[in-house]
Amino acid sequence: MANKLPEESCVKNLAAKSSLRPVDYTPEIGSTICERLFDGETLSEICRDPAMPDRPTVMRWLAQHPKFLDEYVFTCQLLLEDLAAEAVSIADNADTECRERVRGAKVVTLCGREELARGRLRLAIRHWVAERLIPKIIPQSKS
Repeated sequence: MANKLPEESCVKNLAAKSSLRPVDYTPEIGSTICERLFDGETLSEICRDPAMPDRPTVMRWLAQHPKFLDEYVFTCQLLLEDLAAEAVSIADNADTECRERVRGAKVVTLCGREELARGRLRLAIRHWVAERLIPKIIPQSKS
């Protein structure tokens, strides 16, 4: 039976460790999470990436690292501002938006009731998302 060389076991240990998710906070990982959030990924999507920490780890980091929490909150506030601007744009263009659809062999331009209903749905979805994000981002003050 041949003895393993110390270098072989070290290489195996390093390979095993490199496939693990990060558990120790670094400002670089925190910034990467915030950048990916700002680029449109959800925290769940980010945490499914094997190179990123899992969700409980991110939640622990938010509780333990005030600078990361500040960066995360700032990113989420920017996302809420974008959501609000999008909602205003939808509302402002609700009466002028028209879409072309194919119905049978004809191309039909849709304006009016169907487009208003679509605009209401788009606004309702943004409202629903904002209602759930705001309390998580901006804790209510205790009176």
